[in-house]
Amino acid sequence: MGQLNPCGSSCEGCPNHTGARQPACAGCTKTSGHPFWGECKPYSCAISHKADHCGVCGEFPCDLLVGHFDPANPEGQRNAVYRVGVLAYRGRHGEEKALDLIRKTARS
Repeated sequence: MGQLNPCGSSCEGCPNHTGARQPACAGCTKTSGHPFWGECKPYSCAISHKADHCGVCGEFPCDLLVGHFDPANPEGQRNAVYRVGVLAYRGRHGEEKALDLIRKTARS
């Protein structure tokens, strides 16, 4: 089974998560919101709202989530908007179906 983080990102294809690139990363969920790159604010926010993931939070979608992207990645903001869609789907259909959706769209 893959790993979906509270923000809607999947660790499955991440080279740091798979060990193809260093430093190794277990993902936000396994590191309690402290992956190798720093603090994951959406993770901390989801925990403070007692939400399993952002898609089931009463404030979803919020500016923190939509604004959480890597500015060095030219696709960063698009990825943030994509994660919002994944989270909405995850909130209604569950984690496994959301992972299947991510896998299907990754092949497109």
